Amino acid sequence: MSVKNGVSETLHVHEDPLCPACGGSNKPESVFCAHCDKALGPFRYVREELAAGTSRFEALADSVTEFIGRPHFFIVHSVWFLLWIAANAGIVMTVRQFDAYPYNLLSILLAVEAIFITGFVLISQNRQQALIEKTAELDYEVNVRAYREIQELKAMTHEVLSRLENMEKAAGNRQREEGNKGI
Repeated sequence: MSVKNGVSETLHVHEDPLCPACGGSNKPESVFCAHCDKALGPFRYVREELAAGTSRFEALADSVTEFIGRPHFFIVHSVWFLLWIAANAGIVMTVRQFDAYPYNLLSILLAVEAIFITGFVLISQNRQQALIEKTAELDYEVNVRAYREIQELKAMTHEVLSRLENMEKAAGNRQREEGNKGI
């Protein structure tokens, strides 16, 4: 940092910034990483932090929940139910009937599936809630830092304005004195 005419100047050395997420090198003027599209800067990445601490079971829960939330889940279940009913109603003669009407085995399997699905969804929701809370915490932190910087800039602006006013007064006084000398 150097001081020139009472104003401090910070000298910046422009290096190619490295992306904290992927490690890719970027141009000095880059705001986003050219490799992974993450914002460049000295801050944490919430998704990467949570992914690093994810257990296998949590990853499985996320995958299952993602599949359950897609239309494929309903298509697979519709086909499964139709085949089950067709096989046990005697429509498909190549398969021996293994679950007679009212399809108690199917009901038990669906109840067990519902228990597992509920567990997976709850685990996934807890992870999503953790993501939301961490994101909100980081948003708050960014807001507080921005507020503090704005207050600093405001104080500096007032200081510069005060100095300019003093300089204008001094220049005005000099002009009056010079004008009075000439009379």
